[in-house]
Amino acid sequence: MLASHRGWDPGALPVAKELASLFDAPLYFTTISRLLIDTNRSPTHRNLFSEISRHLSSIEKEHIIEQHYLPHRRQIYEEIETLLDRGAAVLHLAIHSFTPILAGIKRNADLGLLYDSKRPRERHLCQVWQARLKNSHPELTTRRNYPYRGQSDGLATSFRRKFTEERYLGIEVEINQQQLADTAKAGIVARLLSQTLRLSLSTPSPAKIGPHPTNDELVAIVDTKNNVTGQATRQEMRRLKLIHRATYILVFNSHGELFVQKRTKSKDLYPGFWDIAAGGVVQAGESYEESAHRELLEELGVIAKLEFLFERYFADEQNKVWGRIYRCQHDGPFMLQRSEVESGAFMQPEAILAATDPFTPDGLAILIEIMGRDNDRFHP
Repeated sequence: MLASHRGWDPGALPVAKELASLFDAPLYFTTISRLLIDTNRSPTHRNLFSEISRHLSSIEKEHIIEQHYLPHRRQIYEEIETLLDRGAAVLHLAIHSFTPILAGIKRNADLGLLYDSKRPRERHLCQVWQARLKNSHPELTTRRNYPYRGQSDGLATSFRRKFTEERYLGIEVEINQQQLADTAKAGIVARLLSQTLRLSLSTPSPAKIGPHPTNDELVAIVDTKNNVTGQATRQEMRRLKLIHRATYILVFNSHGELFVQKRTKSKDLYPGFWDIAAGGVVQAGESYEESAHRELLEELGVIAKLEFLFERYFADEQNKVWGRIYRCQHDGPFMLQRSEVESGAFMQPEAILAATDPFTPDGLAILIEIMGRDNDRFHP
């Protein structure tokens, strides 16, 4: 049993050691098998002791807790407190591996990023990290909160109760043991995680991140000269037709085609229309650039270098908006946000203008302006 996954997480320690070295970060680990006691479980968890050790006497269990359980957890807790006392924010990575097949069921992922979905900073980091991993190694399947839920009982879960999300992020990394066949492969996985995590940490984090816009979402309200005058809920902005800010990201592929997306029928503006751009409403306290990166990641699941084009005011009976327009290049594939995007396809800009299907009027106005400008930088 000690040689099986029931006894330990094969391959996790080499990855953790390599990551600690690459980041020059403190590393804490235990070599005590969970068949004796599971140091990742809370003291009251029913699986703290295994089917082997749970039959020990209470005195023996107390001895195991004092000798093998508490020291490991205290070390990590004290390290986090020390860093927080210095004014630092802490990213705590817990490295695990999982068996490819459990109870006869194949796990369909190579990497899993586990986090608390109620903590926006953790959610944002894992969204960005997943996109970075996909762009870097599309052959690897990375899933969020798989094969376990990030809010399940664990060390990071217990620390979230003690530390605020502004100061502490607890992310569990689950690695399929097929990717850890030997030390060399473990090193490759560690370097991949390190490179993509560094890029992810440098991606701006918006003030508020949600899976899709809600009526309670606070948005920035501006005047006719694009000066911020206050904020309102999304519902109030739509009802009163207040002037607000929005981002438009035109995604071209390497053939000069523009990615268009069909809006879901649940959208509060132009439902079911086709749109020439990713993007959306700028939230209160959020910059245009932060909003653009967030919307591109949420709607299409990608991260790309954005090129600013221009700003434009648009108004019709439904919408008054100061838009900032960007372009980027990406050939896909995309992970469409199903609550926002029904489908999508690449089209030549001329074909978009000739299409009979309805396109959003603000998007068409932007495309007409771009095509009318005699400037090479507006073309891929």
